[in-house]
Amino acid sequence: MVKRPRTALITGASAGLGRELVRQLVRDCGMTVFATARRLDRLQELQAELPEGSVYVLDGDIADADFRSRLWDWAERESGGLDVLINNAGVGHYADFGEQDFEQVRRIVEVNILALFDLTQRAIRAMRARGSGEIVEVSSVLGTFGIPYSAVYVASKHAVDGLVKSVRYELRGSGVKLWALRPGRFASEFRQASLGGRGSDHAKAGEPVEAIARGLVRALGGRRAFVTPTLKAALTVAIPHWLPGPFDAFMSRWGPKQFSREVGVAVKSPESSAP
Repeated sequence: MVKRPRTALITGASAGLGRELVRQLVRDCGMTVFATARRLDRLQELQAELPEGSVYVLDGDIADADFRSRLWDWAERESGGLDVLINNAGVGHYADFGEQDFEQVRRIVEVNILALFDLTQRAIRAMRARGSGEIVEVSSVLGTFGIPYSAVYVASKHAVDGLVKSVRYELRGSGVKLWALRPGRFASEFRQASLGGRGSDHAKAGEPVEAIARGLVRALGGRRAFVTPTLKAALTVAIPHWLPGPFDAFMSRWGPKQFSREVGVAVKSPESSAP
């Protein structure tokens, strides 16, 4: 008989996908969720809207190694052993890579890669010892191809996909599942935060975050290494995979102009800023 997961730790739970995942896991799956993010007020608002005792919160910066250690120990202790880890926290920063502030590069690597790798290792050790558990990495369709002005974010998602592809072999027979969600663009604060106050987001609205969360929740307990939660996301992954030549030609001709127009003044390459 398959054991139903009872407890989950979700990072980046104060907004967007993380916040919606907390809601759906509690309301639809009856799970107890341990939620973390930097904004305590947001976490407490979320906690207050759900049944008492269903959500526990701990605020802190996931990029801080000491906080990650404290977070994991707290969630394991209070849950009696986590069934699910969802590494959802992520940051981005739109920029011409050659001109990008290296502190922004460092921040993306620390949050999107190092923090995710660290918590995944901690979960593997604990779950493998128990013979069960599930780890979900929130990746992106951008883990499969590239776009201009998001190079570091895109590279971080390629790293996540590479981790999943490799470590799944190591976990075979252990009772621990590892897989990644590959959503496309969805409605959230992420894009505006990635602009860093340097312009307006002119892109079309993304898919509803509720649909992305439902796709993840439905996939829990499954066997796939990568899950695209919507048809639109699946098509976004399929086109560059099956038509790499036309896709590359299309992106080379159209991509830089389109993406720079979407993020406005946030992108300033040496070429565009020359007198």
